[in-house]
Amino acid sequence: MPIERLAEGQAFHRTVQAAFLTGLMGASGFKERRWRLIAGGRGRVDLAVEVDGSEQMLVIVEIKGTDWDKIATARIMRNLRRHLRQLQGYLDTAIEEMEAGYRAGIVGSLLYPARPASIETAATIEAVAGEQAIMVTWYKDVDWRH
Repeated sequence: MPIERLAEGQAFHRTVQAAFLTGLMGASGFKERRWRLIAGGRGRVDLAVEVDGSEQMLVIVEIKGTDWDKIATARIMRNLRRHLRQLQGYLDTAIEEMEAGYRAGIVGSLLYPARPASIETAATIEAVAGEQAIMVTWYKDVDWRH
């Protein structure tokens, strides 16, 4: 993987984290949070938001710099499933905490820079993620990015 692509991905992460956390009200946000994994070891959650109040909600956002238009059609599902597995690893720990009474609810979201040009590809990504109760967010579509 070329170093330029890695640098672009890291820059996108920082941009999203800063935009998301700016003006966050009624919640506490954390970027690059270390996370214990049920399967063993540790991970790093890109963005975690704990909603304040009587309902202790947790939102885990996995930021991906994926440009779906540059990925061969035959590889889209493999990449998406890898993203979903990574996020599910973080959610498994949060679900364990919820079941122990520490949280009232959990939301998982994958965040990508932009929708793919193909309506069918975007619909497939959203549908497959939705089957696992994972939200998909397209950064160019959000109003909090400015």
